Amino acid sequence: MSFENYVRDLAYVKSGTFSDLVLELGEKSWQTHRVLAACHSECFRKALTSEFKESHTGSISLHDDPVYLNAIDCMVSYFHQAEYNCSDYTIPESLLHAQVAIIADKYICGSLYDLARTSFLKTIQEVDSRSWGVVAAFIYDYTTTAVAGHIELRDIVVGAVAGSHSVLQKTLKDSSITELLRSNADIATDLLLGGRHGSRAKDVSEHHFVCGYCYYSHSGSCMCPKIMNRNVCPSCGRREEDLYRQKLIIHSAVSCPDCDGFHGTQAPEPEFDF
Repeated sequence: MSFENYVRDLAYVKSGTFSDLVLELGEKSWQTHRVLAACHSECFRKALTSEFKESHTGSISLHDDPVYLNAIDCMVSYFHQAEYNCSDYTIPESLLHAQVAIIADKYICGSLYDLARTSFLKTIQEVDSRSWGVVAAFIYDYTTTAVAGHIELRDIVVGAVAGSHSVLQKTLKDSSITELLRSNADIATDLLLGGRHGSRAKDVSEHHFVCGYCYYSHSGSCMCPKIMNRNVCPSCGRREEDLYRQKLIIHSAVSCPDCDGFHGTQAPEPEFDF
């Protein structure tokens, strides 16, 4: 009953009946509440607590590209519910997360940016080559290298491909990706420099997750969503605190400079007898 009451009460927040703030972008508007916008966005908080006209009119005009309409809608949903639902929109999930992250970064919504960034990091790993190209093109068209959050999104989208030789080779075989790289030198350059052995690579080490119970194994970046929770096997669900704690092992490794493989430890220089 308490949950039902909460959902019923939440409807008043979303209805606009008691709202005291309107966000406007072109002909689109969103009813929300000053206290919610101020709590979640440092940008809106400054606008609503200063001598700017927004603090008196209860209306804030946004000057974003209309392509961000869905992202702003997600931002308002986050103000009200601490989440947003990708199924409410028709655009690809990974693209929506990227757009939300850009908007959240602009309006200094730290917790929303973290949510969108984490969701983007996970979903961009799962798209096909053509979809990756669409997302990469958008990010590079609508971000710059002057904003830290933008750089992070560029690194994520490039890393989804450049971090694996096999994925990179598969992606480059797509004709649409070839055309994209020919038309966008920044993406092409970052792919070249952002690979495992590229000059922009900050950490080329691999991590190997091995579950001794079900023999599931994973070799790759320690930031991969599949093994970010190192206490749990993503295949069988065994946890370290279970009986098989000693069988859940993560080893560090170093990429081999001569191929796409890796070494368990840094390989020593060969010794020759003359």
